[in-house]
Amino acid sequence: MLRPSLVLAAALAVSACSVAPAGAIEVQTASRSEKLPAARLAELPQTEVTVGDKRYAGPRLREALLAAGVPAGVDVEVVGADGYKKTVNAATVGRDDVIVALGLPPGEGPLRLVVPDSPGLSVRQVIALRAAPAAAP
Repeated sequence: MLRPSLVLAAALAVSACSVAPAGAIEVQTASRSEKLPAARLAELPQTEVTVGDKRYAGPRLREALLAAGVPAGVDVEVVGADGYKKTVNAATVGRDDVIVALGLPPGEGPLRLVVPDSPGLSVRQVIALRAAPAAAP
């Protein structure tokens, strides 16, 4: 017979592992819209980047878009909860170090676009990604 303390410890361990990351992003194109929850973003391959003294982890932006059915080669308008918007061109979207960071404190997240070496393109508290055909160079 299992001791109650072991059963409780096992239950706590399972519940701690099954907590899904908070947040979601509305991914929009001209023809459709899809909600991409943080739990789905957490299932994608994760990349770590460092900006200053902060370390961020999450999927590459291009992989998050692909998971929502958005093809490569698009410009993306990134929208924060406070209405702040930045447009990221297709070349930047395709970079290996541009990520949607997960698991952040409320002031930054729960989701944040991180663009190393271009802090003006980083957006905190991301709620939407609006994809459009890439502008001509």
